[in-house]
Amino acid sequence: MKKNKVIILGGGFAGFYAAMYLDKKLARRADVDVTLISRDNFFLFTPMLHEVAGGDLYPADIVNPIRRTLRHIKFVEAEVQTIDLSARRVRCVGGVARLALDFEFDHLLIAPGSETNFFDLPGVSA
Repeated sequence: MKKNKVIILGGGFAGFYAAMYLDKKLARRADVDVTLISRDNFFLFTPMLHEVAGGDLYPADIVNPIRRTLRHIKFVEAEVQTIDLSARRVRCVGGVARLALDFEFDHLLIAPGSETNFFDLPGVSA
């Protein structure tokens, strides 16, 4: 039996919550193989960072290990290098040795997240 390979790129809000949904709905099926690829092996609930800074919460209260949360989904801690849509292949590097890892997919969800741009405004001093 051929398995449908689903790859999720990114472990931020979109990727992590998509993986949680698929963990409940599809990941237990024998014909589906779901893999989450992320640079970090944890999910950080950033909206509550201010409460950690204020001393109301411990950092461990807003950090969830991905492997423990997603029990039926394969997790790979790696950084995506290239995506070949025509060949349906993702190339990553991972581990201390930065080894090349290739993944084939039937379905691809790209959720790389965002980075805040803290730029200096002219005439505004901090």
